This record gives sequence, structure tokens and C-alpha cells, in this order.
Amino acid sequence: MIRNLGEKYSPLYFLAALGFGGMAVFFFMAFMHITPHPETPMPTFESITGAYANGDSFMRTAIIVGYVGMIAMLAIHIGLLIWNFREFNQFKHTEAYQTLKSTNAEVTLMAIPLTLGMTINGAFVAALALVPGLWSIIQSLMPLALLAYGSVGVLALVIMTNYLRRIIGGGFSFEANGGLNQLIAAFSMSMVAVGFGAPAAMGTNPLIVMIGVAGSMFFGFISVLLFGVFLVAGVMSIMQYGLALPNSATLWLAVPILTLYSITVLRDRHGMQTLMDAGPAGPQEHAQSSVGILLFLTFMMLAQVAFLGLGYVVMRSNGFFQKFVLSREETSPVAFTLVCPGVGLSVLSMFYINTGLIQNGLIEKFSGTYYAALLVPATIAAATLWLAFTLFRNQLSSASKFAQEQKVLVNA
Repeated sequence: MIRNLGEKYSPLYFLAALGFGGMAVFFFMAFMHITPHPETPMPTFESITGAYANGDSFMRTAIIVGYVGMIAMLAIHIGLLIWNFREFNQFKHTEAYQTLKSTNAEVTLMAIPLTLGMTINGAFVAALALVPGLWSIIQSLMPLALLAYGSVGVLALVIMTNYLRRIIGGGFSFEANGGLNQLIAAFSMSMVAVGFGAPAAMGTNPLIVMIGVAGSMFFGFISVLLFGVFLVAGVMSIMQYGLALPNSATLWLAVPILTLYSITVLRDRHGMQTLMDAGPAGPQEHAQSSVGILLFLTFMMLAQVAFLGLGYVVMRSNGFFQKFVLSREETSPVAFTLVCPGVGLSVLSMFYINTGLIQNGLIEKFSGTYYAALLVPATIAAATLWLAFTLFRNQLSSASKFAQEQKVLVNA
């Protein structure tokens, strides 16, 4: 793997680690939505092993694929995270870093809290699936989860505050923007929001749940605000100055953001049900889903398809795929943005099938229609994995032209 990039490094390389972390979460979806776990809102080591012991060939295959994929993707994620911090620490001592902090590219620093949020999420779901007896102490870990996501949120706020303070003072260049790059700020905040939603959804202590819901709403609001502002700013810059070819991949950034918004809503909904049960009326019956949830998820899925369709048409026509994905001749850290939409769409597809369709009685679980529906997220995930490994091989491996050029510079 390429090393010592120096001034050629970009914080957007954190997105390489982010993509593999997201794929680890996707493989966990096999446990979340296929295996039964009636006693807990999340699958655990005990529920998964029980499902394997009592399940049919499909159930056992899904569990094996889930474990192999989750562990492999999380290991790659951690390896790329360590590589990124090593390269970033060197990059901070270069003039290129000072230049970055005085331009629109400063927003790329938001990729750091974004990826750290995914690290926490990936480690948490992996622990649930791998550590026996973890659920028995899970409530005592909820404050630590709040602290972890709170720390990532503070980092994101510090980076974003410094950036906004400068560009509001007249430092933003629409001409140099050339894409929807700035949406990474909304992406990062949405990752913190969905993180706070985890204690909200799984906590039993009303105070912990309330803090989770409040934190989720706070960072969710900031994310939505940034999404609206920077989407408009990005479209304005594209319409006036054109789309920069390397930034074409940013046209898909809205897709994973919409996934995180959707999961945040589902988690906060569960948290609010917990708060209702703790209220004066006492425990109540709550439907797992509703037509309203189905329509909400349908809207989010269709919005993702719209963004994907537009981006695909543009990137196919301007040659982005051929130049920055399939070729080893050109490199762009922005290309790693392409992995996140596939992760987002595949994960939300699993929620749509199970929380939307099955729980509203539109399809029956383990029916022929169900298996056919599962082919959709499985196909998206397979294509995303191919894309992630292709980008890694062509841009960061020792076989890339970029790596060969760096080797010549180091030896010179």
C-alpha cells in the first residue's frame, strides 16, 4: 500500500476507511433483519447462534456470510483508519495543509469525525454479534456510547465552526467549488445524529434515552440545515461555473445522508416509545411499523434513486468512471465518495424490506417474494464491494501509477 504521501495526501482518503466500515454494518444487517431476536431490539451473539442451531440452510448461509463479511470489512476499515491517521499526521506539517485550511477544501476535514463515527458504530455492532453475554451489561455501556459520540460531535462542531467562521467572512469561492463537495459537512453531522440515536433506541433508562434523543435531534437539525445550504450553494456553483470532473462523485453524496436520516428517525421513534412507557400512562402497546413509516422510507428510497440516476447520467457522459474508477492512470480521493452511496442504499433497502414491507403486511418473510426482494440489497452490496476494492487497487495500492510516482519521488 502506498505510504508517505506528504502534500499529496487528502483527508478525503478517510472515505476509503468509511466505505469498508459501512460494509461491515451492511453484513450485520443479515443478523438484524434475517435472524430472529424477539427478546432484544438488536441481534446478539446468543440470538444469532440460536438461529444458526435451529435455522434452515438459508438462515445458516446468511449467518456465515454475515460473520465473514462483517469481520473482514471491519478489519480492513481499522487498517485503513490507522493508515489515514499516520498519513494525516505527516500531512499536517506541510504547506499543503495550511493551504487547505484557507480554501473550500477545509471542509474535507469533516471526513475525520465522519469516519470515527462509523468506527464506533461498526465496533458496537460487531461486539453485539461476537461477544457472549454483552447484552446483559449493555445498559451500563449506554453512557459510554453517549460520551463517545459526544466526543466525535464536539470534534465535528469545532472543525465546522472554524470553517463557517472563515467562509461567512467572505472566504468561500463558488468558482472553485465545482460540485456538491460541501455536503460532506452534513454527512458528518448526520453520522453523529444516528450515533446518538443508538442509546435512544436501545436504552431503558429514561434519562439516557432522553439524552440520546436530544443529541440526535441537535446534530440532525445541524445536518439538515447544512444539507439545505450547501446543496443550494453546490448547485449554484455548478450552474454558474460548471462541474469539475474529479468532483462528479459528489453528486451522489446525498444518498448516504438520506440513509442516516432515515435510520435516525427510526431510532428516535423507538426512543420516544420508551419515554412514553416511562410516562404517567405506563407501558403501552407500540406497533413495530406503520403506513406512515412505510411512506417515509419509500420517499427516502425514491429520493436516493433520483440522486443516483442524475449522478450516473452525468458521470457516464463526462467519462468519470473510465478515468477515475477503471483506470490506474488518474487518481482523485473524491472517487472514494462513490462507495458511500452503495453502502447507504443497500442498508436502507434492508430496512425498507423488513421495517417497511414485511411489518406492514405487504410481503411475507421467507416467501418467494421475500427472497427476490433480498436480491436487490445483495446486488447493490456486491457492486459496492467491487467498486471499493477496485478504487483501492487503482488508487492506493502499490500497483497504481500514483504509487509508482510517489516511489520515484521518495527515491529521488
